[in-house]
Amino acid sequence: MTGIYTYSVAILMGVAVFGAILVLMRLFHNRRLQSAQGVIQRLGNTALRDLGEQALPDKELREEELVPVRPSLFGIPYVAWISTSLFIPSAFLIIFFANLVYSYGPPDTGSVAWIAYRAPAAFQAQGRSLVRHELLIPKGKRITESDRLLVEEALRNRFNVPPGEVLGTLLILSVFIFILLYHINILYPTGTEKNKNLILIYLTILIVLVGAKISLFYGMFSPYLIPLPWAGMVITVFVNRRLVPLTMLITLIFVFLQAPFEFGLFLVLLSGGLVSGSWVRQARRRDELMFASLLVGLVMGGVFLCQSILNGHQLSFVLPDAVASLSNGVVAGFLTLLTLPAFERLFDFASPFRLMELLDLNTPVLSELFLKAPGTYQHTMAVASIAGKVANEIGANGLLVRVGAYYHDIGKMFNPQYFIENQVGEEDQHDELGPVASAAVIRSHVTLGIRLARRIGLPGPVEDFIPEHHGTSTIEFFYHKSRQQQSQIKSERVFKYSGPKPQSKETAVLMIVDSCEAACRVLKSRDEEEVRKLVSRMAYGKLEQREFDESGLTIGELQKIIDLLTDILQSAGHQRIAYPSDKQSRADESRQSKLRIVSQLGGSETDSST
Repeated sequence: MTGIYTYSVAILMGVAVFGAILVLMRLFHNRRLQSAQGVIQRLGNTALRDLGEQALPDKELREEELVPVRPSLFGIPYVAWISTSLFIPSAFLIIFFANLVYSYGPPDTGSVAWIAYRAPAAFQAQGRSLVRHELLIPKGKRITESDRLLVEEALRNRFNVPPGEVLGTLLILSVFIFILLYHINILYPTGTEKNKNLILIYLTILIVLVGAKISLFYGMFSPYLIPLPWAGMVITVFVNRRLVPLTMLITLIFVFLQAPFEFGLFLVLLSGGLVSGSWVRQARRRDELMFASLLVGLVMGGVFLCQSILNGHQLSFVLPDAVASLSNGVVAGFLTLLTLPAFERLFDFASPFRLMELLDLNTPVLSELFLKAPGTYQHTMAVASIAGKVANEIGANGLLVRVGAYYHDIGKMFNPQYFIENQVGEEDQHDELGPVASAAVIRSHVTLGIRLARRIGLPGPVEDFIPEHHGTSTIEFFYHKSRQQQSQIKSERVFKYSGPKPQSKETAVLMIVDSCEAACRVLKSRDEEEVRKLVSRMAYGKLEQREFDESGLTIGELQKIIDLLTDILQSAGHQRIAYPSDKQSRADESRQSKLRIVSQLGGSETDSST
């Protein structure tokens, strides 16, 4: 009983410490967000100075002038291969843990077994042959002297694993993990996203393997509570639901490398893993996630009952496992909510729940943007609505695009008078600057936006929209102005944004929508032909400049974007008819004018008409 008591206390203490850490992380994050107004004021006071004294004269700028490199744990070359090479031995160690480590000692005679004792390797004892993973002592049985001797013999033979079994396990791990790596490489062609997603997927698989080891080998809890649905939910929330089916199947293959195959258990766990990816993807609030997890539990329970009927089992005999199957989905939902903040901080991800919080227009950053740069704010709102719709149309993350569009121009609040959408009247601040200095001021909104985003704790995927929506494009107006003035600076690089190019479909969508929405404002005619011509020229112009090379955007998706954007921008530029009240008011004004003229002549309107 001492072992059970110690084990229970350790679990409770671990959960309490983990919960306290999550609460502190949440409080710290909220405090950073609320401090945004002070950060904006400090950056605003030094905005022009931060451009550097060397930036204003017409001198060629340094390549590293603007965008600082965001510190990352995943910027190591070939990190995908490194993480894969680390995953394979880690999974191997979990599978053969009982063979490599003295995982349990011989029980005391007369005590009650609080774990199940299984054979780590095949051996012979007490006149019978036992195979690997065969049950020696069930959980809850009172230990006899014969049981104790049997466990001691099993521990002495734990290294006797056939070389063929070791080599075969290693090969199966390698083959299936490289299949997974191949599919991730297709979905995420850019290095950073691929590395982060790989590490998260590998980590969830290892956690499931540890849970399966504790359940299947040591019997600590029902195998129908193995957290495979939790892994599916986490991958759906942070990575991509299209990876869930393959990941769940590969994980189950790895699970049954360390235990005898059970078809019923395989069906129940696989059903939970598959439906978790389908239903959780629509969750935008925590209560929606819990509702989806309840549905996952119902599916798992239904599959369990079906396979029990198929095998002819009585309900009373399988009731504990039936309850465990029903509970697995709900438990997975709670575990997902508990682990989301930790994964967000560790991997710099943005969950849908975090993104929904950032959609609040009353946050200090967006409120300050509205007050200091109202023209930029209106442009931002229009771009966010359009870009979110376009992203959903091509299967990208529309919620992330919408949030990224909200914050992509927050750096403009520091020098708003230098941006055309905030200028009132005919005065232009750029008349006092040369073309290179003007380009430096325009580019500075990227640098200042990134600094502000980091100080208030915006998630990395949202921050990425700030530099990537411009990529390495040229500030055309001032570049051509410089050429017209026959400036000594001939290099186009001086007038380019420093990048990086869009690293995802989401930032590529914002790049297209942002430029097209701004360009459409100067169109005299909003007929379909003119709008389509403009959108096509802007989109294919970015393609020719190789801005989409690292985004994973296809030609087919680009054409979809052009078609939908043409329809939206054409509709947004409609003209209103003159309402009857407007005509009546003009008629009244005319009548009053006539009355005043007649009054001055000393007559009446009637008299004058006759």
